[in-house]
Amino acid sequence: MSGGESPATDNLELMPRAVRDKLDRVGLKMHLKDWQACSQAERQHLCDLPCGTDDEIARYAARVDELVRRVTGNAAERMGRAVQRNA
Repeated sequence: MSGGESPATDNLELMPRAVRDKLDRVGLKMHLKDWQACSQAERQHLCDLPCGTDDEIARYAARVDELVRRVTGNAAERMGRAVQRNA
């Protein structure tokens, strides 16, 4: 187990805090059932994909939207407003 996360988070059954933070940054929602419908490799990719620069944020948002569309048939829901990155 790493960083106080649960075993379910370590095996990516549950969405890790780092991914939830990245979703906040890009301003998109991904429900747990959508997360769990993704493959283990796709979940790991969202964990590993950087999300710091403007280009990385755009790529991360596009990848999340692509995955949510694949598993739900709908675009990813937008949050009220995205969290701005620290400059």
